[in-house]
Amino acid sequence: MNVGVDDEGRPLIYFCLYDSRGCAVAESGAASSFPDGLKVQTEDGELLLEIPMGSDIPIQYRLYNRKGELLTCSDGVCTKIHPGLRMESRPPGGKASLTPWYRHPSS
Repeated sequence: MNVGVDDEGRPLIYFCLYDSRGCAVAESGAASSFPDGLKVQTEDGELLLEIPMGSDIPIQYRLYNRKGELLTCSDGVCTKIHPGLRMESRPPGGKASLTPWYRHPSS
């Protein structure tokens, strides 16, 4: 999952979600803002991602990798980070040498 903002300050989210068995559950396609909110659950009802309406409400998520290992989860208030999570940020100065992830063409 990637979370960022576009040039006008609108939130953009890109995701490819897996369940605890490592099976693909949902993919966003291109980065999107989801102004009407979004809720993604497994067939068993496990919440993988909830993006509420409005930008002032935190998102909730459970992120698994392709092996079904839990990488991180958040209830919107507290975030737990498990082994295997890779986090990236902009380099000092805020200028990236690569095109931002949300501007890459859909594959």
